[in-house]
Amino acid sequence: MGFERKHHRIHSSKDQLLSMAAHQSFHSSPFEWIICDDPIRHTRIFVIQGPDSLTSWWRVLFFHPTKFEGKLDVFVHKGMYEAAKVIYEKVIPHVVDFLQTHGEHARFQFTGHSLGGSIAVLVSLMLLIRNVVRCSMVEPVVIFGSPFVLCGGRKLLDELTLDDAQIYNVIMHGDIVPRGFSCNIPGFLISILKLFKRSLHSHPCLNENKFMYSPLGELLILQPNAKSSPGHPLLPPGTAFYALDTTGCKDTSNAAINGFLNSPHPFDPKAYGDDGTVSLNHDSSSYLKAIKGVLRLHITATIVPKLREKKSLCHHLRIHGSMKEIQNQQIRFYDIKDGVCILARVGINI
Repeated sequence: MGFERKHHRIHSSKDQLLSMAAHQSFHSSPFEWIICDDPIRHTRIFVIQGPDSLTSWWRVLFFHPTKFEGKLDVFVHKGMYEAAKVIYEKVIPHVVDFLQTHGEHARFQFTGHSLGGSIAVLVSLMLLIRNVVRCSMVEPVVIFGSPFVLCGGRKLLDELTLDDAQIYNVIMHGDIVPRGFSCNIPGFLISILKLFKRSLHSHPCLNENKFMYSPLGELLILQPNAKSSPGHPLLPPGTAFYALDTTGCKDTSNAAINGFLNSPHPFDPKAYGDDGTVSLNHDSSSYLKAIKGVLRLHITATIVPKLREKKSLCHHLRIHGSMKEIQNQQIRFYDIKDGVCILARVGINI
């Protein structure tokens, strides 16, 4: 069988040159990944590493939306989607092999750090949308310091009959990377972005909410001790692991999430450099150190049963600033001692 070589005329369009470069790079994803099998739970865990080179990070530049898996009302970060498709093709043989071995008992779980976590979410959803596995076979995705890359993702979860507990977003209290595409974008910058990308003119998240991609799943906030990193203004001091109480008004909960994702704001120059929040709070070693700190405080073989009997601590917080409509309403974050079991399930040892 022969191969036909086709020649294409190269135009001077900057956008076309970027697209061609992206196409070539996306066919060889720089994201490393490993497989861990849990024989007791019949679970195959896929761990996708975060970016460790400029080749990985430059995908962030292709942030314009494109349709996710042909869905008319679900949009995805172009660069992350292309990377996810490459990873998907690499992991699918290992999914099929595990299914053939364990049949109905097979379970799969995805996890990752930074952009690797974003890809983990997309790949897990692609397996479900393409009917490779059933929803009951996919364990909750647990990701660390990962940016949100879907617009309309809530509709997708509803379509798959999944709830927010399918995705656990563990975010360090001061990490700006998960906030990158979900913080409020100033109006003048939105106008500039739309000049360069036509697809942004009709992007619902940008037009309706002034951010690129919406939060999806459960938001779990990790706060280390003050020696490692100063505490967050919306949280009580000290080492803890928090989840938003969503039992109240939905608008209030959304405003609380918005307030957290805008503090610190990714556009703050102080967030960058050797002493900025990126190097301090986003590095995987910082996450590991903070998680181990929480686990040491709350989980040992002798006290786990006692913790399950205790009532979770509830901290009442107030949102101030631009969100005047909820300024006098109390926003609650729970110190979820029992919730750290979620972290233990993905193999974090102390």
